[in-house]
Amino acid sequence: MNYKIDFEYNNINKNEKLFNKIQEVVNLCLDETKKQHKVSFYYEDINSNTVITYYPSVCFYAASVIKVLVALIIYRKALSNEIDLDEGLKELIRLCIVESDNEAYIKLVDLVGKDAIKEYGNKLGAIHTMEGVDSYGITNANDLKCYFSEIKRFIDENNKYSEEFKNYLLNPSYKIVKDNTKPFIRKYGEYGIAYHEVGYVLDDSPYFMFILTQLNEFDYKDEFINNIYKKVEELHEIVKETLCQK
Repeated sequence: MNYKIDFEYNNINKNEKLFNKIQEVVNLCLDETKKQHKVSFYYEDINSNTVITYYPSVCFYAASVIKVLVALIIYRKALSNEIDLDEGLKELIRLCIVESDNEAYIKLVDLVGKDAIKEYGNKLGAIHTMEGVDSYGITNANDLKCYFSEIKRFIDENNKYSEEFKNYLLNPSYKIVKDNTKPFIRKYGEYGIAYHEVGYVLDDSPYFMFILTQLNEFDYKDEFINNIYKKVEELHEIVKETLCQK
């Protein structure tokens, strides 16, 4: 099975409930892999660095998930007074993140420059930022971890733009995962067969959750992503319980 667990293996082996829940998540993905469909997920309990992944290095067309990076860059530049974040520019960021508006995104890319976006992504540790012929490029779960780690750092700073960015990411006009019980700072992406929901969940122990798929031609794509999310939500509670018992 092509998944990885960064955890204390003895602890997992002793916890049948946790092991079985991991198998449930992985088996959902394996079912799609056997059909020649491409899927990936990444879970990380941030406080303990417990990581469970399935094909985290496999690349997908990034689609709109890359929009979070250009927004982050502009906010950082505004904080350092490199950019004047006027009302017009704020509205472009809102449209880009909340409405996932492509025209607004391209205007922001033109403002920052593709090379600068690529350089910033690489500086964060991402490998595939802006690879490809268009302004969206490709991504994978490992790169998204780099982006959202910095987004979380930016929001947790409580600077003058933190709350605005957080609210945009918490309240997109379109959500793939609709029944989340806890606040989900996220961005969806959809283009062609690419269909993704990525971000991190606010909790007493917050966690990253990236679900990347090439299932857009299939009627069950929303069901698949929501099923993975719910099972990881359950898995997270078991991880927290297990860590408390250590």
